[in-house]
Amino acid sequence: MKPLSPVGRLLVASAAAIAVMWLLGFLGSLAAGAGGLLSAADNSRTNPLSLLVTAIAMCVGGGIAGKHFIAVALGLMVLLWLGIVLVLLQMANPAQPNALAHILSYNGLQIALSMLAACAGAAVGAWLRMQRAARTA
Repeated sequence: MKPLSPVGRLLVASAAAIAVMWLLGFLGSLAAGAGGLLSAADNSRTNPLSLLVTAIAMCVGGGIAGKHFIAVALGLMVLLWLGIVLVLLQMANPAQPNALAHILSYNGLQIALSMLAACAGAAVGAWLRMQRAARTA
């Protein structure tokens, strides 16, 4: 079997990361429910379990594709959060005049931390891939 091209490896890593994120997120929500939210000093909330799930999923992707997956992991999180914010905006727009400001103030901490978790997880996965390659060489 022919090895995957770098783009093919990134696509497989992206699909694997999304699948792991969905599966672990689903299992985590069954286990913890909505009780995993932590309040910050302002009006925002954060979910540590979701951040852990993000880091683990992106670590899987980084382990498959290597260091080039870090930018892809960040891009995946940007797309995910863009979709979430757009859906929330569509739900709140008729009722609230400045809904975007409220959505971003409530979710801003989780957005920033999930971006950080995605990049860190992908970097750890890429590092583990390099370690594995060095051991086999």
